[in-house]
Amino acid sequence: MKKALSIAACCAFVLTGCMSAQEQEAANKIITALPTEVEGCTFIADVDNSGPYSTVPMARFNLKHQAAQLGATHLVEKYAYTAHITYRLLGVVLSGRAYKCPLGKGPIVNNEAGKLQYDFPMTDPEQDIIHD
Repeated sequence: MKKALSIAACCAFVLTGCMSAQEQEAANKIITALPTEVEGCTFIADVDNSGPYSTVPMARFNLKHQAAQLGATHLVEKYAYTAHITYRLLGVVLSGRAYKCPLGKGPIVNNEAGKLQYDFPMTDPEQDIIHD
């Protein structure tokens, strides 16, 4: 289990290193909001993780990065589910909706209530041969 987590952490570090500082800054500016908070904003597109991530914050950052690339200012998280990273190791996938809000519309800081709370198992119980 420790080996799998170490590999996932290294992959995350390497993948984050492929992003420019400007891209990281743009992703960090995207504001997480509730659906009611983006009324009057323009829907741009649905955004989804391209694959599972080892942590919810990593999956969330990926969504924000995608939203930033589309020119969005806000993100409404919609769904979270587990998917296999490896044969036994599970990760999380998030999907959401990207919006562009004009000045004066939408929240100006992240709404913690808009962040999906999702606890997921690290290993698939059906494939967990270590604890059998």
